[in-house]
Amino acid sequence: MKTIKHLFILGLVACFATTAQAQQKQQQYKKMGCATVEPFQQVFAFDTLKGRQMADNYYLWDNGKTLKVRIMSGSKRYKDMIKKYAKEWEKYANLKFEFVETGDSHIRVILTGNDGGGNYSKLGTMANMVSQDEHTMHLDTTSFTTQEYTYTAIVHEFGHAIGLMHEHMNPVSGIKWDKNRVYAAYKLQQGWDKEQVDAQLFKKYSITYTNGTKYDPKSIMHYPISRWETLDGFYVDWNYSISEGDKQIVSALYPKTGNRINEVPRFTVSGFSSMSVERNDSKQGVSFYPSFNITTAGKTGRVYYLAVFTDEKGNMFETSSSEYKVFGVSGTSKSAVLNPGLNLNVNKGKKDLELFIPYSEIPEGIRNKNVRASFYVFLFDNDEMKLLYASKSVPCNMAR
Repeated sequence: MKTIKHLFILGLVACFATTAQAQQKQQQYKKMGCATVEPFQQVFAFDTLKGRQMADNYYLWDNGKTLKVRIMSGSKRYKDMIKKYAKEWEKYANLKFEFVETGDSHIRVILTGNDGGGNYSKLGTMANMVSQDEHTMHLDTTSFTTQEYTYTAIVHEFGHAIGLMHEHMNPVSGIKWDKNRVYAAYKLQQGWDKEQVDAQLFKKYSITYTNGTKYDPKSIMHYPISRWETLDGFYVDWNYSISEGDKQIVSALYPKTGNRINEVPRFTVSGFSSMSVERNDSKQGVSFYPSFNITTAGKTGRVYYLAVFTDEKGNMFETSSSEYKVFGVSGTSKSAVLNPGLNLNVNKGKKDLELFIPYSEIPEGIRNKNVRASFYVFLFDNDEMKLLYASKSVPCNMAR
């Protein structure tokens, strides 16, 4: 395994672990109720283009796609409202929502009340990382207090589901937050710590997340902001409709005529069924054979396949190896450049992808023991790493 960008990946994975913990601790956000965890941005380039609106092009669906939506719980009344309001995006984006009762689906919605969960959705094709028996969108019906709030909550979350991000994180918004006051208020009112407030309010994006339109305080993807939250009294009221800026951005990302703007590599990993971990005494090491599908669209890009050792709690093991190190810990990887238009079945029926680590490079403390291993896939493009898949850990018997 090569060590290219292993420190870079370490920071990325640490951030994903942090945001996952933050989501678990989320309390209902009383203003918007959206706890969507957006992808960590790691860039080494400057964004020289000003005044743009927010979407992550790496997690966009194919233009013209029909997205199957399954509502996993809730009354007929609520289900009918979701079906009606979600389709607002069809007026401006070249996408269709097909609501299904059974079978595989791209978006899966659960509705709960008074559970403190708030509203959140997986961003675009990040929903493909979730197994079919789990939801990709959560709607808290305590936010459905009026028709306007209900419309806003549903349309906002389906905006995330097609790849749109929070507009208040626009790097050119110029919002002058009164951070100390906001930290104190959200700690008292929501139970959020500084990390959660930073993740949900103050984080700023650039480069691939901006798409040619100006900062839009009228966007339905914008949090409402009270005057007391800013140093200069700037505020944003509730936005109860899809704005002209929203219409422009989805029309550009999902055009009904012509080509999509700012096309990038868009790779999807699905169908992960297992990862066989085998001792290979002839090669004096351990071989990993993850089984999955990967489809490619957009442009050519490079993927990294990674396997790391963990304990039963998911903790990774430090290593002194300079060659077999990923995330800064013990593991191995392999990369490949993939062109668009591929639909690859990997390790399905035959072993065509092996991730290998020699016995001598495994930390002494876990040699000849039963540990676990996890599998990750990242896309590397334009100096960014984008998570495509993270598996649950699997048993790894290395006893000799």
